[in-house]
Amino acid sequence: MKLLLIYFFVLGFICICDLFKVKNFDDYVVAGRRQTAPFVFTSLMATVLGASATIGIAARAESIGFAAFWWLGVGAVGFWFQAAFLSKPIHDLDVRTLPELAEKTVDRTGRKLVGLIIAVSWVGIIAAQFAAVAGFIGLVLSHDAGALSVVVTAAIVIVYTLLGGQLSVVRTDALQFGILTLGFAASAIYLLGGFADVSAATASGISNFDFSLLNEKFGAADLAMMLFTVGGAYFLGPDVISRNLVAKDAGAARKAVVAGSFAILIFSVIIVLLGMWAAQYAPDVAGSKTNALFRLASGVLPLPLAALLSVGLLSALLSSADTCLINSAAIFGSDILNTRRIAVVRILVVVIGLVAMVLALGGKDIIGLLTMAYSVYTPGIVAPLAVAVISHKKFEIRKPLWYTGVCLGGLFGLIPAILSSAVNFVTPAYLPHIGIFVSLLFALAGLKRRK
Repeated sequence: MKLLLIYFFVLGFICICDLFKVKNFDDYVVAGRRQTAPFVFTSLMATVLGASATIGIAARAESIGFAAFWWLGVGAVGFWFQAAFLSKPIHDLDVRTLPELAEKTVDRTGRKLVGLIIAVSWVGIIAAQFAAVAGFIGLVLSHDAGALSVVVTAAIVIVYTLLGGQLSVVRTDALQFGILTLGFAASAIYLLGGFADVSAATASGISNFDFSLLNEKFGAADLAMMLFTVGGAYFLGPDVISRNLVAKDAGAARKAVVAGSFAILIFSVIIVLLGMWAAQYAPDVAGSKTNALFRLASGVLPLPLAALLSVGLLSALLSSADTCLINSAAIFGSDILNTRRIAVVRILVVVIGLVAMVLALGGKDIIGLLTMAYSVYTPGIVAPLAVAVISHKKFEIRKPLWYTGVCLGGLFGLIPAILSSAVNFVTPAYLPHIGIFVSLLFALAGLKRRK
């Protein structure tokens, strides 16, 4: 507990210092747009290694084995495509938010439409991070991650984000990425190397693990669906693109994404193996539904390593939560309310944070919240906006067709999410993928070569 207090004190000190350095909208939202490739890389990694890449993947590894690798595996694919097709044109368009890309490449109505979809769907991402941090705090305080833990989590993240904005996020991300790297690497060496004081693990280690990338619980069809739904968010998601926007130039943005694509593959393997080890040698007992990483930190690792993993895990969760929160507030303020006043964006940080807190209190699982958000965002936005950015200056866009593609694609993701949440009616899993195809088809049909 003392270590966590020191950790929060250090982060708070950094944010308070940055509070006085924030002079304008660019400082608060895009960190002055002057970050070098190493800082963009560490911020990108700290952002994507959040709830889905830690707690979520570890939980999946317990149920589907090594195939859980693909949650970040498809992310790497999305990063490769982003580096090849989007990194330079997006940075060269000199925008501050992702919806602003729609105005530069389509028109102002497109910006409003994209901004509205992101502002609504990304609340689920923030709620997922809140739920994950709440689970961690519940572990530290030795009680279930109930309402109190969620409220405490929301308060920490909101205040932390409120102070220094993106300027603090980039600075603290470097520290947080270093801590989480040490925590996961040290834990992996200790457990997977056979140093744990568990007789069965010492005898067999990981030699009896099944390393199949596909199995009966996660087949090729599941991978194909995840490639488009989740991979699309890594290709053109507000949180990852926001790292592009803080870079000093297009080269720094592209280098960070390429390096990040390989780094997340390494992290995916490590986290999956930790989850599989926990399932084999430290299984959940009495139906407590305690996450694998939490079990390792609380009952398997020696105290120094447990503390390091715990702080690393907390770093991963907080660095994603604050990034998503500041991006959502900036999008709502700049793209929907047409204001770049820092005071308004700070108010929106509080409002959006409270809405996400209420959603997190609903008790949905982390992967469920993330999948719901991706299912709405990816079908409606990714393909049309990617087409608009790549074809910019080469083609004109027939706006009615582009709008139709965005709306229809989003509905194919939104309707199943609503039916599943409201009336527990399960629709076919491929509906969001039909939405991706429909939105892409309309976006391509709307292109007209410039004369």
